[in-house]
Amino acid sequence: MKFKHLKKLFVNLFLVAIILIVNIFFVSGCSRNAIGYHIKSLPNKIVYAVGETVKFDGLKIESLNADGSYHTFCISEKDIAQVDTSTPGKKNVEIERNNMALSFDIYVANTIVNDSDNLKDIIANASNDDILYLRQGEYKSQTDEFKDIVVEKSLTFVGDGADKTKFFGNFIVGATLENGIFTKVNNLKNIQFIGIGFQQEYEIKNNFVNYNNAYGSTDYNGAIRCFDTKNLTVSNCNFSGYAYGILGENANGLYVNGCKFKNIFKTAIKITNDVTNSTIFKNIFADIATNMIAFEGNEQSNLGAISLSFASTGQKGVIISKNSFSRIGLHNDDVIYYDMLSKQTHSTSQVDVYKYLYINNTSTISFLST
Repeated sequence: MKFKHLKKLFVNLFLVAIILIVNIFFVSGCSRNAIGYHIKSLPNKIVYAVGETVKFDGLKIESLNADGSYHTFCISEKDIAQVDTSTPGKKNVEIERNNMALSFDIYVANTIVNDSDNLKDIIANASNDDILYLRQGEYKSQTDEFKDIVVEKSLTFVGDGADKTKFFGNFIVGATLENGIFTKVNNLKNIQFIGIGFQQEYEIKNNFVNYNNAYGSTDYNGAIRCFDTKNLTVSNCNFSGYAYGILGENANGLYVNGCKFKNIFKTAIKITNDVTNSTIFKNIFADIATNMIAFEGNEQSNLGAISLSFASTGQKGVIISKNSFSRIGLHNDDVIYYDMLSKQTHSTSQVDVYKYLYINNTSTISFLST
């Protein structure tokens, strides 16, 4: 009997020891064989109202070990420095434990926005460097409430995540718009869109794209239309159902990271004049320009995932790295005309549509000289 009790006690102690070892490794995140650490996923929530308590649910750290393997673990809150949310602004959160030191940013908003608010009025009353927190909801309207929202100040828009803050509209950054005419804003910089799901509702009818709500039959501006804007950041956003995800004339300091572009009719990211000092990093591009015929004037559009133009000085400081591309410019069904001009121009071109579109005018990444 004593032997059985001792055996049972030994087994229980052994299990407790194993659990303690596992917990120490997973919680502390300190592996003796680790040669580096990075943040695998940010917390579920990165934007807060003033005075709100910061939560770190969803934060995961990954270690790179000496044998080339990776290990993911959660971190304890005691390893994270306290964050002051009594004032608005971007806050740097520091993580430190033994040989590990990392940091990331969260945002404390000046203004809280709900999907029932008039966003155009809120932006008109905002000040440079304000942070606007777009809370979870569906920002959509049968009118033009969320169409062509003009941004001519240095503002940061942060949502509750691309799957929660759903925005059925578009932004014009760096220009005003009146009677269809854009007037550029000089020296605009430091605009950020973070954690927002941009999407448009549409249907394909009689081989034409038809948008719902205020967009009518076509959308030429895309989700974010930017002009001579310096340091435009688009991070952890989703784009679906637009002609373009990001459409710009010039881009100096464009940073697109962690975004998902899917079901884009023309081009996910397109800069038409000159791009410099820009990074497109760790994004997903899928189902871009599928079955699409689109003309601009008398010329067919260059369709695809990324299209960047460079001025006479050539490429300067542009990095495209660790992106995923799938199903770009495929033909698997009846052709779709983006608008009536596309159908009329194509019908007079007397060129085989499939060869003309899917070989000559579609590419995953295209670099163009201006």
